[in-house]
Amino acid sequence: MSHNEYCMFKGTLVNAAPFRPDYGGNPHYVITVQDDSGNPFKFVVNAASTTIGEDNNFDVYFYADLHFVDPVTDKLKNLALGLYTEGFPRLDYWQDQGLLDLTRMRPIPYQQEDGTRSDVNDLINEALTIDENSPSESLPFDNGHSVQNRDFYTPKDSNVIVYGFGFLFQPNQDGLHETHMNQGNPRGTHWKENGAFQDGAVIIERANGFIALFTAFQTQYLPTDSNGDPIPGAKPLPEFILAQN
Repeated sequence: MSHNEYCMFKGTLVNAAPFRPDYGGNPHYVITVQDDSGNPFKFVVNAASTTIGEDNNFDVYFYADLHFVDPVTDKLKNLALGLYTEGFPRLDYWQDQGLLDLTRMRPIPYQQEDGTRSDVNDLINEALTIDENSPSESLPFDNGHSVQNRDFYTPKDSNVIVYGFGFLFQPNQDGLHETHMNQGNPRGTHWKENGAFQDGAVIIERANGFIALFTAFQTQYLPTDSNGDPIPGAKPLPEFILAQN
């Protein structure tokens, strides 16, 4: 399997570790799922950016659709648990304009200390039925730079199914990263990651319906062309959204 092959994994939720500022490595919320054989697989969701954005902070642009209704869910429900490199719905935030309303995306911090608004940890916790007031288990996590322990919480609902869209961890291929918009990057470090119908996301299936978690960065531009590259006159995401409202 190519290291840059877009894929999707469907698994049963096992546990999750919200990001905390004392954790090393890139700021990620970590979700552990498993297939029918009990093999663990991890998704990481960017809780913050590592590059300062248009809003002069490191907040990601995030939207949690708590009542996600889309034809894609019928296709997902019919798939067996496990890893897919083909035969699954491919996501595109821009070209599939029915997938989400981009103007609903907002800059959201990973942690809101005063509790005045929901942060990224809060929103993902709610979607996964994770309660940080419950007991946790300290488990090792390879953050790409080193292995460290993080506090993982089991969900209150034991029947949560999670679909992760993105690219495989290398070299172990035991998880997905880039579960965010993968287009609109300007020339530079992330330019080579641009593409069409290869956007990342996390979609959660519960007994009462679906929830979709969409993430993008302030440093990405819209509109994009059929290659996922910014077109002439494209604006950074905060400016693009402001112009649409």
